[in-house]
Amino acid sequence: KYVICVHNKPRHDAGFFVYNYLNFTLLGGNMRKTIFIIILLSIQYMYAGDRVIDELDIVWTNLKKTISSGDFRSYKSAYHRDAVLVNGISNKCYPIKKALDGWRQGFMDTKAGILNANLELKFSRRVFDISTAHETGIFHYYTIDKQGKQTDAYVHFESLWIKKQNKWFMLMENQVSRADKVEWDKFKSII
Repeated sequence: KYVICVHNKPRHDAGFFVYNYLNFTLLGGNMRKTIFIIILLSIQYMYAGDRVIDELDIVWTNLKKTISSGDFRSYKSAYHRDAVLVNGISNKCYPIKKALDGWRQGFMDTKAGILNANLELKFSRRVFDISTAHETGIFHYYTIDKQGKQTDAYVHFESLWIKKQNKWFMLMENQVSRADKVEWDKFKSII
């Protein structure tokens, strides 16, 4: 005798699952997941890059504020304790502590209201990952004294950064060479 059964529901035996799994895989089910994960990671990486630039921009904004307010202590804290200044203008290299000792008086004069000091930046290149960065550009540092006399310094620079414990520190500042206002005005910043 033969018993004929008509199933209105899908079968739930092992063969049914293997068949559906293979069918799902062949139709791209796992491939879709893989592509989705790759896209998700790519988007996350793109946003991580934007986040790094935003973080570095915040550091630069804070440095500008410390210069304008004469806040030497906060300015100094942006540098790694072992940072180096490369001075291509004088063709010398020395620890940042020595450079900071030379810059201290300008901060004190700014804080006392004797000078008004400012910094502007233009970048030509910014290379980074989540914990390191190298930037190239021109900075314009200028002071205005009580008589209204402005003193300008335009400098091609490079900066090398490292992120430690969620804070960016400059490891190296390379003041490559002098620039001038004409160069500054023509310079195309990437931001």
